[in-house]
Amino acid sequence: MKIEEHEKAYKEHLENLNQAIEEGIEENQRNVGYNVSQGSVELFAIYLHKLRFIQDSGDQFDHRIFKNKNQIDKKIPAEFPDREKILSLMRDIELERNILCYGRRKQNEKIEKLIKIFNKLRKLINTNLKQNG
Repeated sequence: MKIEEHEKAYKEHLENLNQAIEEGIEENQRNVGYNVSQGSVELFAIYLHKLRFIQDSGDQFDHRIFKNKNQIDKKIPAEFPDREKILSLMRDIELERNILCYGRRKQNEKIEKLIKIFNKLRKLINTNLKQNG
């Protein structure tokens, strides 16, 4: 996908997440899990586009690869700023995703934890983008 398409999708996931939060995260845990996961993948793709690791249509990342170190090593460029921190946060998100999307209802703390991880990822990537022009 082109970067513009990733940006549009990312904005959509953020809007959906904000709506789910506004309506109540406990009742919307599946929406939270899905939109955090997909939003983080879109943000990661935007990051790699802006760092010029992927060009034009680039790669489309499957959210599931972030749970598996071998898949990550195969699919993701070797080095970029804060690689380990970013991929660790992506892994944390994906490990929680299926629990929220397909599991029984969870307590608010579990859902809030996922949102906090997502916000930490957003802050880290946005800070790196500002520092790297």
